[in-house]
Amino acid sequence: MNRFHLISSAAKNFGEDLLHLKTYPHRDVNRTSKNYWIAVFVNLFFKIYMAAEYIDAENIPESGPAIVAGNHSSHLDGLIINTASILTKRRSVVFLAAADVYESNRAFRIMCDLVNCIPVKRDENDRVALLKTMRLLRDGNLFGIFPEGQRSRDGSIGEGKEGVAVLALATGVPVIPVGISGTFEALPRKTKFIKPAKVRLKFGLPIKVEKQRHPPEERVNAVKDMIMEEIKRLHSEIDGSDKKNQKLAA
Repeated sequence: MNRFHLISSAAKNFGEDLLHLKTYPHRDVNRTSKNYWIAVFVNLFFKIYMAAEYIDAENIPESGPAIVAGNHSSHLDGLIINTASILTKRRSVVFLAAADVYESNRAFRIMCDLVNCIPVKRDENDRVALLKTMRLLRDGNLFGIFPEGQRSRDGSIGEGKEGVAVLALATGVPVIPVGISGTFEALPRKTKFIKPAKVRLKFGLPIKVEKQRHPPEERVNAVKDMIMEEIKRLHSEIDGSDKKNQKLAA
């Protein structure tokens, strides 16, 4: 899909929202909110600079709680997922953010504040962050999580941690897997400037698990592995075609 078509689609999406106010009856982000206008301009940047594509974003639910879980290669990941959700369904996604990075990295803090992140301590059991997350889902919001727990160092997808499975089992809320391609090439670790790498997101069908208050470890691991396998599958479907040509064609 060429850059002109992507920009045209973005403009059409924006125009339809202004003209047809009842298109998204369940939206929590409207044209008078700060997050909406941030998403509009961030989306234009992604479309123009990186020809970003949001594939199967209709799998994001129009209403009700859901956990959006994706692979993690860059500080751009949360921002682009949130942008895709707001521009597609007019729903924002709240993410956890590493408290140590949030406090020490100004650029990361700005991006987190744009998408309403919840700082969480990585090296200890942060019960406060967990309770905030449970409350968000109970109130019908979208919550974003990166099961790997940290950004990839080489662009590959690492091992998932148990948090996403524990959360899904504790709440019974569906998990929306998403594969993200190109953000590592655009903004890897220890990089200050965003490069014009092709970026794609592909959202999968909801993964539903039965609510279980005290699941055994085997069940937690099985759910975690199921979610991670789907994320890897989605990533592989959008990643292979661009490895030979990371720079965008004119």
